[in-house]
Amino acid sequence: MDIKITEELDNLLKDNGMKKEEIQEMIDNAESSETKLEARDGDISIAKGVSDNLTMYAVYSPSELVNVYAHKMKILGLTGGELDDIEYDDTSDWVCAKCGEIALERNVDMTYMGVTRPGPGIVCPKCNEFYISDGVAKTLKTAESILEEKRA
Repeated sequence: MDIKITEELDNLLKDNGMKKEEIQEMIDNAESSETKLEARDGDISIAKGVSDNLTMYAVYSPSELVNVYAHKMKILGLTGGELDDIEYDDTSDWVCAKCGEIALERNVDMTYMGVTRPGPGIVCPKCNEFYISDGVAKTLKTAESILEEKRA
């Protein structure tokens, strides 16, 4: 799948230290493994790439990249442990492509620089894959900067 990248998104990639090739590879991996979220009401998907110190996300349609974002916080798992009950109001606008389950909005524990806090995540109840939305990633970026300043 060859994704079109607008000039605006190309600049966003550069600002975040991401490379087009990394994003393309992440999308290709998500497509081949089906480890991605798909919008319940459209043809938008979210691919995720995790390294030792960064989690990157690509939001894309079959023809173009829609958005990219990243965070440094590591997701440890669900706050409070396992998914024991699924309630209708927990459902998100996303479906896990791998298993077909509707993803849930649940708090997840995230850690960075020795500080662990809960925050909103998107979770597949069957595959136990964790994602963060763009809005949450912006908040995390601010929190990461504050922690980095305090440690400097």
